[in-house]
Parts: sequence; structure tokens; C-alpha cells
Amino acid sequence: MELKQLEYFMAVCRYGSLGKAAGKLYTTQPNVSKVIHQLEADLGQPLFERTSKGLRLTAFGKSTYPYAEAILKNVDLLRQEEKKEQQEEFNISAYRSHVLARLLVQLHKSHPDMVIHHRQGTVEEITNHVSQGLSELGVLYVSQKQLKEFRHIIRHKRLEFSELCREPVCVYVGPRSPYYRQKQIPREDVPKLRFMQELSDFFSMEHHLEQVSVGVEQMDKMHALIYTNSEHFTTALVEETEMVDLGIDLPFFEEDHAALRHITVEGLDDMLVLGYVVEKNHTLSPPAQELIHMFRRQIRRAEGQEAEEPSPQDSAPA
Repeated sequence: MELKQLEYFMAVCRYGSLGKAAGKLYTTQPNVSKVIHQLEADLGQPLFERTSKGLRLTAFGKSTYPYAEAILKNVDLLRQEEKKEQQEEFNISAYRSHVLARLLVQLHKSHPDMVIHHRQGTVEEITNHVSQGLSELGVLYVSQKQLKEFRHIIRHKRLEFSELCREPVCVYVGPRSPYYRQKQIPREDVPKLRFMQELSDFFSMEHHLEQVSVGVEQMDKMHALIYTNSEHFTTALVEETEMVDLGIDLPFFEEDHAALRHITVEGLDDMLVLGYVVEKNHTLSPPAQELIHMFRRQIRRAEGQEAEEPSPQDSAPA
């Protein structure tokens, strides 16, 4: 027995004749007749009897009807569920991050049929994406000294912020940098560094330098030749030139960038707060929960904390 046979059977029942059923099924009357005969042969009894008014269900046909109807309805429900599964989507906005990119790859491997929309931008762009409904989740970091002001701003956008970790500000350098073998960059050398900078917004990295008292006067002397939010461009420049990048000192960064080192700057004692924003009272989707869980697990592993982390639903927005 085939689904096609049941579909043709239900069509004949619905329209009362082979000809009308054939028209609705976009086939020929002889083909409908052939399929019905095949179904009757499979079941071992006739389903219809011919009368002067057309086809009429036999007693066996009447008892078969509700079963055929139920089977086709269940098949339709299964097809709808399959379609939903195929159309599952996850929308995320984030700062430029190779670490996050790697976690998104892991998420894709866990959900190969899920559509992932990843947008990259500044803190302002990320929060706008979430407040406008373009992204469910916004991963970002801000200066600890700016955190209170940041929370105030996103409150007006009806967003909530959940913290993942706090790590020091650092400078990423490559093998061509004169500071590559040093443990710390002297404070007076900061204006000599050739920085890349993010496309500017209030919470961009140049503001972090001001926050830790490098000062506006010193900022004006800094050599900022490249403005980009591209992780690939940034990494390539640091690896192959003397340019440096300011960022968050994630303990597992060098697992993915063996050629780069992250070192501190004298006087840069500020902490960066890494976390994510969502709409107020929003319940994270399973993919979002899974990604945050992976991020927390990565942080805990890098910090040498072996204890198992709570479930992905553990983090209510602050």
C-alpha cells in the first residue's frame, strides 16, 4: 500500500467520480481507476460499487475511510514538523571574535539544518539589532567603568544584559612587533603603537584607552591607520605587520592564534565585561542557550574550573 493510493481513494470519495477526482489530482481518469484497483487488490476487497448516480462506497469502503483519513492527516502533520525543523533559524549579532566564530561552527555541527544569521558590528549596532528584532542575541563587551552607563542606555531600549566574565584589557601583538617577547608595554610607549581601531561608537576601544587614563592628549598622538570590524583583516595585520590590536584578554585566545600574544599595558588596569544582551523578559531559544552554555564552559575550562556548569537555562539576565 502506498500513500498515493490513499490520496486517490480520498479524492474519489470527496468528489464522487473518477473523472472529477482525476481533474483535481491533475491526472487522467484511467490512471485514477488503475490506482484504485491496485488499492482494492492490496486490501482484498472492493471499496466502491458503481450505481446509476456514480460511485458509492461499499461497507468495507466506509470502514476504510476513517483510517485512510487519519493516516493522511498524520502524514501531513509529520510533513509540517519536518518543514519547521528545516526552517529553524538563529539570529545573533556580536563583536568581531574568532572565539565566537569557532563556537558558532560547533553550533552549526550540532544543528546542520539550522539557518544561522550572524551579524558583526559595534556595541551600538549590536544593541540596535537586538532591540529591532533582527537578532535574538547580542554578544559584546564594554569597559567595567562604562558598565553603569551602558546598562542605563540599554534599559531605554528594553534590553537586559547578562555577564559572562570580566577580563583585563590587553594588546595583541604579532611576531613582527618589537614588544612580542615582552611581558608588558611601558605606559609611555602607548602613543608609539600602531593601533587598529574599531569603527567608532561610544563603547569602542579608543574609549577604553581614555577610560584608563591614557588621556585624550595621548590619544591624538596614536597612530590609527586602519579602522575595521573584520576579525580576519585584524588577525592578518597583527600577524604580518607591527600593528597591534586592543582587546579583551580571553584566556583561551592563543589556542586559536598561536602566532599572536596578548600582553598588558602599564597603567591599563581596567577590566572589560563580556556578556550578552536580549530583549527584556525574553526566554532564550534552545540554540541561544546552547551557544551561551558553550561559551561559559569554554571560559570555565580555560580558568581551570573543572566543576560541571549548570544547565544552559541557568543565566537569567541581570
